[in-house]
Amino acid sequence: MANENLLMKLEGLHTVETVAETLGITRQSALNLISRLKKQGYVTTKGGGKQKRLYKITARKQRKRDVGMFDIINKYSPMKLNPWYDHQVHGKYSIEEALIDAVQTKSFRVILASLRLFSHIKNWKKLYKLAKEKNCWQQVGALYDLAKMHFRVAKMPERYRPYTFKSKKYLIRDYDEKDFYEISKKWNVKMPFKKGDLARVIS
Repeated sequence: MANENLLMKLEGLHTVETVAETLGITRQSALNLISRLKKQGYVTTKGGGKQKRLYKITARKQRKRDVGMFDIINKYSPMKLNPWYDHQVHGKYSIEEALIDAVQTKSFRVILASLRLFSHIKNWKKLYKLAKEKNCWQQVGALYDLAKMHFRVAKMPERYRPYTFKSKKYLIRDYDEKDFYEISKKWNVKMPFKKGDLARVIS
């Protein structure tokens, strides 16, 4: 177990150099210490590559964080999101779940970035079930038709395509409808995006 006084002294964000300076040890000794503390659960890392690697050191063990909505969207979308809250999930979390959660945010940027998830949908039955539970299948269908206009997507089975929808749905309220009127009419969903917006998710 790590020394409590050592952890209290190091608590915060560090580089290898600041750990070495704080403790008066060599850089290699600092690297070895960080590696040991990381294995014990007291360190998480940020950055790397072209960015300076930062180490967050805490006096308490850090619970392993499962991959959430922002992680999945940023993995597949060329339009990257800076999370403004910690989207915590527990256990295995699917692309289908991330897409539904994105729609539920009512956020212009999140919904736009999530369009690329349609290229990786594998379980349409699960997506449909989740969307029906959240009462957002019309919105999901409209986004699917928008996505397939601009890049290759996983094909939606015919049985999930619409006939008629009586009630109008909104992706984001208080946004004027810009373009994509045919999609809006087909799914009875008010579309907030302009054609130029899609350039941000086309790679």
